[in-house]
Amino acid sequence: MGSLKGEEELEQIEEEASKEAILYVNGSRKVLPDGLAHVTLLEYLRGIGLTGTKLGCGEGGCGACTVMVSHYNKSMKRCGHYAVNACLAPLYSVEGMHVITVEGLGNRVHGLHPVQVIYA
Repeated sequence: MGSLKGEEELEQIEEEASKEAILYVNGSRKVLPDGLAHVTLLEYLRGIGLTGTKLGCGEGGCGACTVMVSHYNKSMKRCGHYAVNACLAPLYSVEGMHVITVEGLGNRVHGLHPVQVIYA
């Protein structure tokens, strides 16, 4: 069972966590290393082995690089989901958010998403 933490402990945890640039990709927590300010989200995703997101036109017009980005809005107390062109988005622009790629929807090993079943 967990224990309740005091306000001082929670502030310390939040302070430590805020020092790291964090991104969630398909449910996995990724700590972003320093020095990637010039990298797009597409380059990062393909660099970690998620090659389902493609580079098509490089201008955001074709949709081959589209991913879903989810972000919790604290003031509205709800989660928003947005389609983002990964070829145009700087990597650090999605810091703290959850990125879902085509691999995150489903696959043959873990089962396909219902939309994927329809098109298969």
